[in-house]
Amino acid sequence: MDRQANKIDREYVSWRISDWKKRLDQLCSEMTSWAENFGKVEIRRRDIPQAREDIMYRFGIEPETVPAMAVRFGRNRVSFVPMGLWVIGSNGRVNITTDKNRYILLDLGGDDGEPSRWTVVNPSKRGQRISFDRNTLAKLMKDEALFP
Repeated sequence: MDRQANKIDREYVSWRISDWKKRLDQLCSEMTSWAENFGKVEIRRRDIPQAREDIMYRFGIEPETVPAMAVRFGRNRVSFVPMGLWVIGSNGRVNITTDKNRYILLDLGGDDGEPSRWTVVNPSKRGQRISFDRNTLAKLMKDEALFP
Protein backbone atom coordinates (compact mmCIF):
# COMPACT_ATOMS: atom_id res chain seq x y z
CA MET A 1 0.00 0.00 0.00
CA ASP A 2 1.42 3.37 -0.97
CA ARG A 3 1.39 5.80 1.90
CA GLN A 4 3.34 8.74 3.21
CA ALA A 5 6.04 7.98 5.75
CA ASN A 6 4.65 7.72 9.27
CA LYS A 7 1.04 8.29 8.16
CA ILE A 8 -1.10 6.06 10.31
CA ASP A 9 -4.81 6.58 9.89
CA ARG A 10 -8.01 4.53 9.98
CA GLU A 11 -7.60 3.46 6.34
CA TYR A 12 -4.05 2.22 6.96
CA VAL A 13 -5.07 0.28 10.09
CA SER A 14 -7.96 -1.35 8.19
CA TRP A 15 -5.58 -2.26 5.35
CA ARG A 16 -3.13 -3.84 7.83
CA ILE A 17 -5.92 -5.95 9.34
CA SER A 18 -7.00 -7.11 5.89
CA ASP A 19 -3.39 -7.91 4.98
CA TRP A 20 -2.97 -9.82 8.30
CA LYS A 21 -5.98 -11.99 7.54
CA LYS A 22 -4.66 -12.72 4.03
CA ARG A 23 -1.23 -13.66 5.39
CA LEU A 24 -2.80 -15.94 8.01
CA ASP A 25 -4.97 -17.57 5.33
CA GLN A 26 -1.86 -18.17 3.21
CA LEU A 27 -0.02 -19.61 6.21
CA CYS A 28 -2.89 -22.00 7.00
CA SER A 29 -3.15 -23.07 3.35
CA GLU A 30 0.58 -23.70 3.14
CA MET A 31 0.60 -25.69 6.40
CA THR A 32 -2.38 -27.74 5.20
CA SER A 33 -0.53 -28.58 1.99
CA TRP A 34 2.61 -29.56 3.89
CA ALA A 35 0.76 -31.60 6.52
CA GLU A 36 -1.20 -33.62 3.98
CA ASN A 37 2.10 -35.09 2.76
CA PHE A 38 2.80 -36.63 6.18
CA GLY A 39 0.13 -39.33 5.98
CA LYS A 40 -2.85 -39.57 8.26
CA VAL A 41 -3.28 -36.06 9.62
CA GLU A 42 -6.36 -34.35 10.99
CA ILE A 43 -6.51 -30.62 10.32
CA ARG A 44 -8.99 -28.30 11.96
CA ARG A 45 -9.23 -24.71 10.94
CA ARG A 46 -11.60 -22.21 12.45
CA ASP A 47 -12.06 -18.49 12.75
CA ILE A 48 -11.50 -16.97 16.17
CA PRO A 49 -11.97 -13.40 17.43
CA GLN A 50 -9.06 -11.12 16.64
CA ALA A 51 -7.29 -9.55 19.60
CA ARG A 52 -8.43 -5.95 20.06
CA GLU A 53 -5.21 -4.01 19.97
CA ASP A 54 -4.73 -0.45 21.18
CA ILE A 55 -4.33 1.06 17.71
CA MET A 56 -7.67 -0.46 16.66
CA TYR A 57 -9.34 1.07 19.70
CA ARG A 58 -7.85 4.49 18.92
CA PHE A 59 -9.36 4.46 15.43
CA GLY A 60 -12.68 2.89 16.46
CA ILE A 61 -12.08 -0.34 14.51
CA GLU A 62 -13.85 -3.41 15.83
CA PRO A 63 -11.97 -6.73 15.85
CA GLU A 64 -12.78 -9.19 13.10
CA THR A 65 -12.12 -12.92 13.02
CA VAL A 66 -8.82 -14.49 12.06
CA PRO A 67 -8.01 -18.09 11.12
CA ALA A 68 -6.52 -20.44 13.71
CA MET A 69 -5.47 -24.02 13.06
CA ALA A 70 -4.86 -27.27 14.90
CA VAL A 71 -3.09 -30.30 13.44
CA ARG A 72 -3.40 -33.76 14.96
CA PHE A 73 -0.79 -36.34 13.97
CA GLY A 74 -1.28 -39.62 15.80
CA ARG A 75 -1.43 -38.71 19.48
CA ASN A 76 0.27 -35.37 18.98
CA ARG A 77 -1.51 -32.07 18.54
CA VAL A 78 -0.08 -28.71 17.52
CA SER A 79 -2.12 -25.51 17.49
CA PHE A 80 -1.49 -22.17 15.80
CA VAL A 81 -3.34 -19.23 17.38
CA PRO A 82 -2.86 -15.64 16.16
CA MET A 83 -2.13 -13.33 19.09
CA GLY A 84 -1.50 -9.93 17.60
CA LEU A 85 -0.70 -7.94 14.51
CA TRP A 86 1.11 -4.98 16.04
CA VAL A 87 4.13 -6.63 17.61
CA ILE A 88 7.42 -4.78 17.99
CA GLY A 89 10.00 -6.12 15.56
CA SER A 90 7.57 -8.16 13.47
CA ASN A 91 4.51 -8.08 11.27
CA GLY A 92 2.36 -10.26 13.51
CA ARG A 93 2.55 -13.04 16.08
CA VAL A 94 1.07 -16.53 16.21
CA ASN A 95 1.43 -18.74 19.29
CA ILE A 96 2.37 -22.37 18.64
CA THR A 97 1.47 -24.93 21.29
CA THR A 98 2.20 -28.65 21.29
CA ASP A 99 1.65 -31.13 24.10
CA LYS A 100 5.22 -30.56 25.34
CA ASN A 101 6.40 -27.24 23.89
CA ARG A 102 5.45 -23.64 23.24
CA TYR A 103 6.87 -21.35 20.60
CA ILE A 104 6.26 -17.98 18.99
CA LEU A 105 5.79 -17.68 15.23
CA LEU A 106 6.63 -14.21 13.92
CA ASP A 107 6.25 -12.78 10.45
CA LEU A 108 9.49 -10.89 9.88
CA GLY A 109 8.34 -9.60 6.49
CA GLY A 110 7.66 -5.89 6.13
CA ASP A 111 4.31 -4.23 6.70
CA ASP A 112 4.09 -2.83 3.18
CA GLY A 113 2.73 -5.94 1.48
CA GLU A 114 6.05 -7.73 1.05
CA PRO A 115 5.92 -11.54 1.36
CA SER A 116 5.80 -13.12 4.78
CA ARG A 117 8.94 -14.53 6.38
CA TRP A 118 7.58 -16.79 9.11
CA THR A 119 10.16 -17.49 11.81
CA VAL A 120 9.87 -19.63 14.95
CA VAL A 121 11.26 -18.04 18.11
CA ASN A 122 12.23 -19.77 21.32
CA PRO A 123 10.14 -17.91 23.95
CA SER A 124 12.71 -18.44 26.71
CA LYS A 125 15.69 -17.39 24.56
CA ARG A 126 14.28 -14.98 22.00
CA GLY A 127 17.58 -14.75 20.15
CA GLN A 128 17.13 -18.37 19.04
CA ARG A 129 15.19 -18.44 15.77
CA ILE A 130 14.61 -20.81 12.89
CA SER A 131 12.72 -20.48 9.62
CA PHE A 132 9.25 -21.96 9.56
CA ASP A 133 9.05 -24.50 6.75
CA ARG A 134 7.83 -28.02 5.99
CA ASN A 135 10.60 -29.62 8.09
CA THR A 136 9.82 -27.39 11.07
CA LEU A 137 6.15 -28.31 10.83
CA ALA A 138 7.10 -32.01 10.72
CA LYS A 139 9.11 -31.62 13.95
CA LEU A 140 6.22 -29.79 15.58
CA MET A 141 3.80 -32.53 14.52
CA LYS A 142 6.11 -35.14 16.10
CA ASP A 143 6.40 -32.85 19.15
CA GLU A 144 10.17 -32.75 18.86
CA ALA A 145 11.98 -29.85 20.53
CA LEU A 146 13.03 -27.25 17.99
CA PHE A 147 15.76 -25.67 20.12
CA PRO A 148 18.46 -27.36 22.24
